[in-house]
Amino acid sequence: MEKYTDLEQALQDTSLAMITDDLSTQKELNKAFLKYRVLSKKQKRFSDYYSNEFFGHTVPEMYVQVKEKLKADNHTFKEWQLPNEKLMLSEPDLYYKEESFNSGDTNICFILGHSGSGKSMMARTLEGEDIDHIELDDLLLTKDHFTMDELKDYSDMFYSFFTGEGAKYYIGIEERDSIPKEDYEDKVFIDFVRFAMDYAGQHRDKKYIIDGIWIYLYFDDPSFFEDYAVFIKGTSFLKSKIRTMKREMQRDKETLQDRKQMFGREVRNYLLDEDKINSYRLYFGKHPDTVLRAETNEASKKDETVVNELHNINKCFVDEDAEGINAILKKAEEDTELSNWNKLRIINECISALFDLRKSN
Repeated sequence: MEKYTDLEQALQDTSLAMITDDLSTQKELNKAFLKYRVLSKKQKRFSDYYSNEFFGHTVPEMYVQVKEKLKADNHTFKEWQLPNEKLMLSEPDLYYKEESFNSGDTNICFILGHSGSGKSMMARTLEGEDIDHIELDDLLLTKDHFTMDELKDYSDMFYSFFTGEGAKYYIGIEERDSIPKEDYEDKVFIDFVRFAMDYAGQHRDKKYIIDGIWIYLYFDDPSFFEDYAVFIKGTSFLKSKIRTMKREMQRDKETLQDRKQMFGREVRNYLLDEDKINSYRLYFGKHPDTVLRAETNEASKKDETVVNELHNINKCFVDEDAEGINAILKKAEEDTELSNWNKLRIINECISALFDLRKSN
């Protein structure tokens, strides 16, 4: 395959799928991401390589960033006041039944935390070929964003829900305006989570990650989730919003004032959300299957190291550099500072890339 040094050339290659930062609607974004998801592993490597070269992020990372931008652009902004000290304090990240999920004994994981706290980033550290990551936001107005064929490509669980017991929730904005909130938004999340639990139990060959604020907003009793993996981002409200602002400033500095004004509306909802999240922390925090990890700069550096190594694997794959991949493999095997999970991620990616490289030659 020809190696591109120009973005426009890469975008014209129909065998690649990339997400650019000029997409203006959720439907356009979903369409671009669906094209990526159905690619072969080989073409995903090429797509992630060029995405990282031209945008500094892989295609899934670009999906999350552009999605957050579109959400922020649709907010109605109001005046804001400085938050109190409680809004600044982060809790440790909580991992309940992490080992069980990694081993496959538990095949569904629910992730919760404040909006913008890094739930999607937490999910991406677990994603793999056998993991289906679903964001609960996609349950709303699904018809406006996904055709049935696109739902099938997006998620087998989603497709089964909307073609089965959740068919009545497959609506767009026109239908939503004629349906009482209590018959739609107040029910679709509850019905889907219950469906997801049953569906995962019947499809043990795959893992499922479900994230969203709707988990703690619609389920008051944490014990409802005790048979499943539950991860809770401890990132404070203020830190979550500062991260969003920094990301948006890098993309469009003129929107800084709008991002500031966004705090006012969300601060008013903070205490209610925090009380609900805290009930989950208290319930799972004392359980022997729970691990707490502080979000530290050192941890961020290690995560960055892993991301860089995964990109280096793709670079070597594009360059058909088997020796380079073997070098990364050996380095990971000998690295005593890597966690077992991150070590396994890098090693498995190297083995997979070497296999695909031999297959294509």
